[in-house]
Amino acid sequence: MSFPALIVTAVALAACGDSNSLLNAASSENTARNYSVYALTGTPSALPAAYKFTSELLARPQLLSNGGVNFDLAFDLTSDNKVKLLPVRAVVPLPPAGVSSVGMLKSASAYSALERAPDRGYTVDSTLIVGIGETVVLQLPGSGCIYGEPYYAKLVVDSIIAAQRRIVVGSLVNRNCGFRALTVGIPKN
Repeated sequence: MSFPALIVTAVALAACGDSNSLLNAASSENTARNYSVYALTGTPSALPAAYKFTSELLARPQLLSNGGVNFDLAFDLTSDNKVKLLPVRAVVPLPPAGVSSVGMLKSASAYSALERAPDRGYTVDSTLIVGIGETVVLQLPGSGCIYGEPYYAKLVVDSIIAAQRRIVVGSLVNRNCGFRALTVGIPKN
């Protein structure tokens, strides 16, 4: 291996590590949010049934005219009133080439106790069924990240109002490239 290739390899490996030595300092504050979304099925199309974590916006899932999508994760209810989490590639049958994968991992930790996203174990582009109080960690595409590092987030289903097909969710997203801290404030790592 040539010396320049060795340097590029070392830089890439260091960028993915926990030291954050080559990553920019965190600039986005992690903020906890609570919001309501509605089941994707059985609700009027004007109601939000999805969330875009990178911009923290509620939406009804759509394929946009520019070929992109307006969400990372959609929500639905199962017949026994559990929440079905649907990453974008599970909702859009033939997603545009630019639509990135979303990884999900059910955590054994309580939402408030989970302070750091794991670095592996995510199931990519598959649905996940969760109940009230269950914590899920998300690995999201980092669209503005130089080395392609992901963003991380966590969510918990706070409650389900079955008669309205409404789901109350709490979440926190770390929009700093490659940083895995899932606590409120400016992350250190």
